[in-house]
Amino acid sequence: MRHTRSDEGAAAVEFALVSMILIVLLIGIMQFGYLFYQWNEITHAAREGARWAALEYPAGSVATPDTVRYKVAQAAPGMELTDADITVSPDAPTIEDVGDPATVTVTRAVPLFTPIMQSIFNTTDETFVLRSTATLRIE
Repeated sequence: MRHTRSDEGAAAVEFALVSMILIVLLIGIMQFGYLFYQWNEITHAAREGARWAALEYPAGSVATPDTVRYKVAQAAPGMELTDADITVSPDAPTIEDVGDPATVTVTRAVPLFTPIMQSIFNTTDETFVLRSTATLRIE
């Protein structure tokens, strides 16, 4: 009696092994895209804030129009930035500060999708901190 080898089910096993790698890769691509989008938003917001700070506007609050923090928060409307997320230096520029640099830093903790992303990004909590700084000369 001769035993024949059957290939039935081999494709299912191979798919099961490869699908895990593909799922991790897909989640990684989505996470990277989300992080890149968030970084792009805070970079734009920091630039907008530096532009307003360079025009000698006070740092103020995200709740007060015609202040730097308000303009930063409005430049990234979906992120819901708070005063704690935005650092402005100098806080209230004056005529004596003309020619000095005005710096705006936006810091945002972005949530990670899965625990595997936490191990890849080497974070202890479920967030990844993004930071962007823009500097312009006060006019």
